[in-house]
Amino acid sequence: MTFKMIGKLWKRDTKPKLWWVKLGLALVVSNIFFYLLFGSPPQATPAPLQSPRSGWVEVQIEAELQTPFQVGKKVLIINRSQRLKVEGVLDGERHEEHNKLTFLVQEKDAPVLFLYRDWEIVPFLRNLTLTTFTKGRTHEISY
Repeated sequence: MTFKMIGKLWKRDTKPKLWWVKLGLALVVSNIFFYLLFGSPPQATPAPLQSPRSGWVEVQIEAELQTPFQVGKKVLIINRSQRLKVEGVLDGERHEEHNKLTFLVQEKDAPVLFLYRDWEIVPFLRNLTLTTFTKGRTHEISY
């Protein structure tokens, strides 16, 4: 007898079944909406470079890296003491024990990389100019 009374009370105080279905559907739709809005995009893996393009050669030199290492990144290889710059593309894996990096450079620019040492790799800058510093006095201070 108590169960009948409890059942009667619950029927009056509980929401209809349709209301619960709507609430569940609203929660699912809102979760999908917030996932699309705030979810991180899928991580795209960079496609490795294929064989060197015509007119390009692979060069492996010892250089100081001044930019984050990313395969396929366009970089500028500079030698400050000789005021030389060579455009290239980072290629291959970085070997910590040898401290050598592999680059793709144009065939006409490759020989200069083997003539000098102390190369630095910086991000590609189109209008980079390497100026000379004059030794000696450049200005006078008078009192």
